Amino acid sequence: MDTKDYEQKGYLNEDYKFFHICDSENIDIPFHYHDFDKLILILNGNVKYIIEGREYELLPFDFVLVNRFDIHKPVCAEGDGKKKYDRIILYLNHDFLEKYGLLDAFIKAKEIESCVVRFPANISTKIYDAFKKIEEDLKVEDKEYAGKLSTGIDVLRALIEFNKACISEELGFTQEARYNRKVIDIIEYINKNLSKDLTIERLSDHFYMSKYHMMRVFKQETGYSVHQYVSEKRILFARTLIMSGMPATSACLEAGFKDYSSFSRAFKLQLGVLPSELKI
Repeated sequence: MDTKDYEQKGYLNEDYKFFHICDSENIDIPFHYHDFDKLILILNGNVKYIIEGREYELLPFDFVLVNRFDIHKPVCAEGDGKKKYDRIILYLNHDFLEKYGLLDAFIKAKEIESCVVRFPANISTKIYDAFKKIEEDLKVEDKEYAGKLSTGIDVLRALIEFNKACISEELGFTQEARYNRKVIDIIEYINKNLSKDLTIERLSDHFYMSKYHMMRVFKQETGYSVHQYVSEKRILFARTLIMSGMPATSACLEAGFKDYSSFSRAFKLQLGVLPSELKI
C-alpha cells in the first residue's frame, strides 16, 4: 500500500507508517484530512502547505505538523516538472503517540496556532539522521533479528528527539503564515461549538458578514464550503465520542445533528460505515 491509499482512506491501523517520497512538483493533491497525526520533513521543492485556513511557505528542512482531522493540502508552484518535491512523511497513530507521551509537539502546534517548525541546522540535521536510520531499518526489517522491533525503537527515538526540540524554549514554531483572520475566527468558532446552531444564517450574523461573502471567502481560503466543513467536523467529532464509548444516538445529538437518520446517512457517506458498525 502506498501513500495515496492512506491519503484517500484517512485511516491508519498500524502504530506508524514511514514514507520517503520524491516526485514532480506538478502534482495536485486535494484538501483532505486523516484519522492520524502526520509529521512531514521537507527536503526539497517549491511548496506551500495549507492547514485549517493557514498557508505556510516552506523551506528545506522545515517540519510540518498536521494534527488528526485537520483539513490540509500541499500546494506546489507551477514549474517545468524537472524540480522535485522531496519529503519524508511519518503517519502516526494518535493512540500510539498518546501511549508513549509523544503528543507534545502536536499539542503545542494547536496551542500556538502554528504548524511549521524551523530548527537550527544542528538540530534539524540530528532529526533528519534519525529519520534516515528508520528508512535504512525498513529496508532490512524482514531480514534482521527482531527487525520490526528495532525499527519501532528507532521511530520512538526520533520522535523523542523531535518533541524535545519542539518544547525547548529557545526553539520556536514559525509564525510566518498567511491567513484571513476572519476565516480563522470562523473555523475556531465552528470547532468550539459543534453541538450548537451553525447554520449559514447564524454564522453570518455572529460574524457580521453577508452570507454570500462569508461563503465565498471561506471556500477560497479552506477549499471547503461552510456547510461541508461543519458537516465533516461534526461527523469526526461524533466518531471520537462513539469510539470513547458514548452511544451513537447520544453522539449524534452532542455533535449537533437534529435526527439520527440524517446523521447515520452522513456518517456512512463520509466514513464508509454506519455509526453502529464502528469497532471500539
